[in-house]
Amino acid sequence: MKNVEDVYRLTPAQRELLLPPSPVPEAPLEHLVADVRGPLDEALLEEALRELVRRHTALRTAFFLQGMPEPMQVVREKLSPALERADAPQGLESWLEADRKRGMGLTSAPLVRLSVVRTAPEASFLVFAWHAAALDAGAARLCLEELLRLYQAARGKGDAGLEKARPFREYLAWMEAQGSGDAETHLREALKDPRPTLLAVRSEAGPVTVSGLQQLLLPATESGNVLAFLRKHKLGLGTLLQAAWALMLRHHTGNAEVVFGAQVPGRTATLVQGRPLVGRFAHLLPRRLSIPAQGTPLRWLRALQAELSEAQRHEHASLSQVRQWLKLPEDVPLFQSVVLAWEPPEEDTLKPLARGLGLGSFRHVSAPPSFPLTVEAVAGERLALRLHHDANRFAPLDVIRLVGQLAALLDVIATQPDRELSTLGEVLDFAGGTARSPATASTSVGPEELRALLAWHPEVRAVDVRVEGSRLVAHVVPTRRRARKLDFGLFFFADEDAGTTDKYRLLLEAAKFGDAHGFSSVSTPERHFHEHGGIYPNPSLLAAGLATMTKHIGLRAGSVVLPLQSPFRVAEEWSIVDNLSGGRAGISIASGWVPNDFALNPEAFTRKRDVMWENLEKVERLWRGESVPARDGVGKEVDLKVFPRPIQPRLPTWVTCATDPALFERTGTGGYNVLTSLLGQPLEEALEKIGLYHAAADKAGHARDQRTATLMMHTFVGQDVDDVLDTVRAPLTAYLRAHVALMQTMVKSLDLQVDINEPKWADYLASYAFERYYRSGALIGTVTSCLPMVDKLLAGDVDEVACLIDFGVGTDAVLQSLTHLAELKRLVQDESLRMERVLTEYLAERLPGARPALSVRLTDSLSAEHPGPTL
Repeated sequence: MKNVEDVYRLTPAQRELLLPPSPVPEAPLEHLVADVRGPLDEALLEEALRELVRRHTALRTAFFLQGMPEPMQVVREKLSPALERADAPQGLESWLEADRKRGMGLTSAPLVRLSVVRTAPEASFLVFAWHAAALDAGAARLCLEELLRLYQAARGKGDAGLEKARPFREYLAWMEAQGSGDAETHLREALKDPRPTLLAVRSEAGPVTVSGLQQLLLPATESGNVLAFLRKHKLGLGTLLQAAWALMLRHHTGNAEVVFGAQVPGRTATLVQGRPLVGRFAHLLPRRLSIPAQGTPLRWLRALQAELSEAQRHEHASLSQVRQWLKLPEDVPLFQSVVLAWEPPEEDTLKPLARGLGLGSFRHVSAPPSFPLTVEAVAGERLALRLHHDANRFAPLDVIRLVGQLAALLDVIATQPDRELSTLGEVLDFAGGTARSPATASTSVGPEELRALLAWHPEVRAVDVRVEGSRLVAHVVPTRRRARKLDFGLFFFADEDAGTTDKYRLLLEAAKFGDAHGFSSVSTPERHFHEHGGIYPNPSLLAAGLATMTKHIGLRAGSVVLPLQSPFRVAEEWSIVDNLSGGRAGISIASGWVPNDFALNPEAFTRKRDVMWENLEKVERLWRGESVPARDGVGKEVDLKVFPRPIQPRLPTWVTCATDPALFERTGTGGYNVLTSLLGQPLEEALEKIGLYHAAADKAGHARDQRTATLMMHTFVGQDVDDVLDTVRAPLTAYLRAHVALMQTMVKSLDLQVDINEPKWADYLASYAFERYYRSGALIGTVTSCLPMVDKLLAGDVDEVACLIDFGVGTDAVLQSLTHLAELKRLVQDESLRMERVLTEYLAERLPGARPALSVRLTDSLSAEHPGPTL
């Protein structure tokens, strides 16, 4: 036989995949997929693929199941795989399905392929595919990372820095050295009653022919609770998922001992260490768990973690060996349900590597499972729970209840770990009727499944799904109707970029965009003698320029530092802005805080707060057309008015309030608007102080609709959360690093005894502050991921969010993001559009692969014949 480097037998895991009596009917092909966002050098990518195949014997292996005394795998000595290129105008998902059906010929190495798939003229994807007999998912991920490192090195004409790989034969030698005696003794004892625990099915069937998928993405808060619980108690996601599924099986069958399948790595930690070794290691083994009658989830999980750690020494055994040891026929199933848990590596290096090469995040598209029910948990920003099921055996509504119960159970275990195990059945009983669970994603999605899904969305009070013509229409009664609308303004406070000649491009283009898309205001600060904000020394001058190129948007000073200014000049300049703009001027006043600024009026520094109020009183009088006394050049007392006369009878005035509760109250008592931010205070405290402001205004008799509470927030809205975070992480971290007040707040909230002026602590805290700030103090994310923050603002009586958009992100990126910000504004200000978008995305993420044609209509009430008026 030519071109042969090595020949050896199949591993037990490979035999189970490929050989009778129950081989997988279709070639078990899997994919890792990422969108292409930058130019690809396809010639270098192809060379990287060839180098990857040269490195690993498992990638040069073919399988010969016939024509030999026994099935063997053959390692080819030399291969030159090519990069495939394909057009897929029908879409990526259809192409992936066709690629799975195409499969890979077992006798033709390599059993991996790399494709560039173009779905539109400007849209392409990089797809790494592999046969499950050659690699498992963990090994495939390692191969992909090496491929990208080789490609990166080729582009930079450098060295990829990869260690020499070990041949797959080393794994076979390790398995043979383990023997089977200890594993047989352990597994015979662990599986002394090997009967699988069975859930009720609607019909018995043969192999899985119609695969359904239920998916539930836990909200970010609940996902964080689960992952924080695991980190705190040093538990694995697999341990938690197996325990939760065991509790589910007990609840539905009444059995205190349950048996199901679980994926095992197939090799010990000692084999993982050292130079890279790839191949097919992971496989399935039956797991038998006894659920204690008493105790707490945490105590049981700790014991279970120890048991699973001990069991890993024997996980090289195969299902066929287990059958032999337990004297079970080949046609007797060992389990009905299978549990899989996927956790990213402690240091996820693949994602930043891909981003640096112009690729999006890779997602794993697994082969359809061949078992009646597969329970999968995937860790991430939002923990994904997936139930793959045989749609012929399990009714859609039953699977809806199962995934909802599982989500509720994980949340309770994570948040109430000391609760009695015996009471968890109550959680499952309740969740069985009220879980926010998804409908089936099999060949069709009917009205009843969609109604079950939508009924428990947190924003849905009642829903009825009907067939109207050729479409499904969901008539939805929302849980709440928002009486107020939130306005959106644009706020600026940029650093001066000495290398940029067009310093005001972002301001001018964003103002024109905001004017055309219904934004409430554009605000610039007053800042002197410092590069941070230094391109905005005179907001009235900038507002006058904007007045000539806009028609509708309010033109404001994000701050006028009144103690620095003559009230006559303030009234004159803003009256000009008011006239140029047709009555769109407004200001927010501040007392100032930077000593250097007071070089303009040193005498006012010690009394700056008092001077602010005194000067405001004069500005208001002048705006009304009154005379204000002053001393002229020869020392004579004169009464002066300002010109031109403004258009608005009263100058809309905000007071910039930082953290002083008394200033909020005085602002409300005076009937002024308020402007505050989250620099130096968390969101909760800012909302409390806005509450003090409103209470003081109410007490003073100022009408609610005659005042505005504005909150300035860092804002960047995009189409993909990962893209957004990659874009804003560095500039926002630097911004937070530069704001001492915010850093001091962070140190105080964490009760840390550190010196924030020490660089190592400042850098660490700035990085930590970013993670905390973008989640809880900013409008950063996608249109729908920002909606919960908007709800918090509305609940906190905020009337307007001033979107700080120039905190260091590139001008082009910010201008592109404004389209998404405008969409967020539209959804917030139109309840029908909001519900349509929220529920459409809700269905899309919970019905992967299914696209029901659904329209959403909001109603006040539901009835059998007349759903009621639309909102």
